This record gives sequence, structure tokens and C-alpha cells, in this order.
Amino acid sequence: MEQPYELMHKDTVCALMLLDEESGDLLALDPVCRDAMPFFGTADLSHMRLWWSNRAVPSSRKDMAQVFRNAGCLTPLEYLLKNLALSLSDTFWVRPAGSTLSWKDVNPHQHDHAVSFDPNATLGGQMEKHWNLTRESPVLVKEAVRFEGQQAVNECFATLLHQLQPSGIEYVSYSLQRNEEGVLCCTCPSFTSEKLELIPAYEIVLSQKGSNSATDYEQFIRVCVQHGLDQDIMQRFMDYQALTDFVISNTDEHLRNFGVLRDPDTLALIGPAPVFDSGNSMFYTEQVRTKPFSRAELLSQKITAVVSSEEKLLHHVKYRDVVDVSALPSRTMVQEFYMQYGIPEEHAAFIAGNYETKKQMLEEFQKGLSISLYAEKQKEQKLRSQNRSRETADSNPC
Repeated sequence: MEQPYELMHKDTVCALMLLDEESGDLLALDPVCRDAMPFFGTADLSHMRLWWSNRAVPSSRKDMAQVFRNAGCLTPLEYLLKNLALSLSDTFWVRPAGSTLSWKDVNPHQHDHAVSFDPNATLGGQMEKHWNLTRESPVLVKEAVRFEGQQAVNECFATLLHQLQPSGIEYVSYSLQRNEEGVLCCTCPSFTSEKLELIPAYEIVLSQKGSNSATDYEQFIRVCVQHGLDQDIMQRFMDYQALTDFVISNTDEHLRNFGVLRDPDTLALIGPAPVFDSGNSMFYTEQVRTKPFSRAELLSQKITAVVSSEEKLLHHVKYRDVVDVSALPSRTMVQEFYMQYGIPEEHAAFIAGNYETKKQMLEEFQKGLSISLYAEKQKEQKLRSQNRSRETADSNPC
């Protein structure tokens, strides 16, 4: 059934939305106050359909399936609508047209665990997760039910790596614990509040039409600067994120996994959001392989990021020294870190071996050397050819 709703930013009516209450689909949009809308006020129907679908829990999340059933919902979008699209990451929400509900009636930050609407309805990402609202401030709990819990350990290793860096770049600090079922979980306090909201990078990139030659990396920085942020601060943040992602082999730095913080009352940008969400790193899916990858194999790893490969990502880095290689954890430290949280010794050694190679490559990059997949493949082919020549010579009885 089609029903009109109002898209709200706190108590500001941003737009009228026509929604299908059964499927949750966004059917039509009529802007009312563009300045307060997502995408810095430039949203059209296609953009807002993307925004609306991104706001819902992914359908692949098994932890929410029973929650949907208990609520009588068939789809994540239906559950999103049922809970007024409330989030602990920003101050957007929706209300039925003609409703007298106000922000103070639904504010999840004020109501904490007593609120009747579920802020987990807008909690994205593939890992099973939920908000713990029994604390003074919300705590995110991410459950690592697969890959021997390594994704949770990865988040905490990334925390250690950032702690050792003198860059001053903000990051989310994760801690490890086990839940009642013995599943490894990483937890972190919310870095947003009623006075501080997250604007994901994809909203920023899509808010303006970029030049044909500009990448999302460049577009993100350019638009942030146009909205009042400092060029060098944004460049250093992106470079730091790119280089630390490179050394831990984070394959999941897409445009929803970073962004900027904004004052929801003045709509002024404050600065880059802290670095977060590094769980899909350190070869977490490679639970069987024991021999570390070659340099060419490492550069061939598929990533989901602002560009299609790590090699291309490095091309955008201006401040190569924003990461202090001498302050990065050692190979031994890495192996011991993973072993202490239950990762088998053989796999921990595999992780540490790959990490050490990436660390060496980063050091070479900082010295001005080219990190090229083509060059690394050429080196490997030459090495294999030399080895075959030696084997032939050794087998010749003369």
C-alpha cells in the first residue's frame, strides 16, 4: 500500500516521500528543504533510492532474519520503515505524513534502551552486529561468527597499529570479548551523537558531478574542501587511510566505510570521521593456505575501494610519509598478537609473513620506488626462469 511519509532531519521536514508500506520501496520524492537533505541537498529520486536502500540492513545478515519475522516484516526495507529509519549515526528519520511526532519523541540518543524503535534497523555491513544500549553511551558489538573470529581480531589489530602511529589521525578503538555463545566480538563506542553525525563518502562524492578524469578519491577531497574543510587535512587523512589499508591488506574500503563528521544543527562539516571498519583485512578468508603470497600475488588481491586496485590507490597518495613505517608492529608482534586470540600458529605465521612483505613494499614506496603489479610479475617470471636454468644445469651429468 502506498503511503506518504516525511523525511525528517531532526525537526526539519526535508522532503515528502511516497513509500510502499509492504515492501518499503521508495516510489516518489518531493523535496521541501533541500539544504537539510542528504547529498548536501542535491538528491534526486535515483540518489534517494540508493540512500534509502543503503540505510537498511543487508538482506544477507542472518542475525536479523528472526528479528524481521518477529516484527512481521518480510524485507529489510519494510523493517526500516517500521522503525522510522532511525539511526545512531545521523539525525535523519521518517514519519507518516500528518503525524505529530517530533524529534524529542523518537530521538534514539535520548531514549537509550527504552526507545520503542530499533536503531539496529539501520545498522549496515555484512558482519553480524547490534547496538548495546545498556551503557551510558551506545556501544557497537560486531560478532565474528566465521573465519575463526579473525575479523574481530583484525579490528583490534588495526587499533593497535593506529595507536603506535604518531600521525594524529583519529581512529575507532576496538576491544575484544566473547559473547555468551563463545563467539569472538569486537566492541567500540559510538563516535556519533545527537550533536555529531556521519556523512558517508558516497553521499559526498555523488553530491556533485565530477570531471571525467577525476577518481572518487579526488572527488571526495575536492567536495569536502568546497564545503569548508582544509585541503591538507583531507589529503593527509585519505593518504593515511590508503597506506594503513595497504599494509594490513584491507579489501573493503568502499565509499560507505569512511566519511566526514557534521554538526546536524548548523550543517557545518567538522572534519574526517575516524578510521573505522578494518575487519575484512589480513587475509581473513585464507584459512587453509600456509605459504605467504608473492609480491605480485599480493598486488593482485581484489579490493572494494575508491579505485580498483591497491596499485592505483597508491597513485593518489601525496603524503607518503604520513605513516611511520618504523612505528608499525613487527612481524613477530603480529604473529603473537593473532595467536593470543586463538588464531592457529600456522595461520598466524601466514598472516605475519604477508604483512611483513606489505610493510617492506610500503617502505620502498616511501623511498620513491614504484610499486607495480606488472614489474612484480616480470621479476617473478625472471626468477622462475633462472630457477629452471639452475635445475637443468644441476641435472646435466656433464
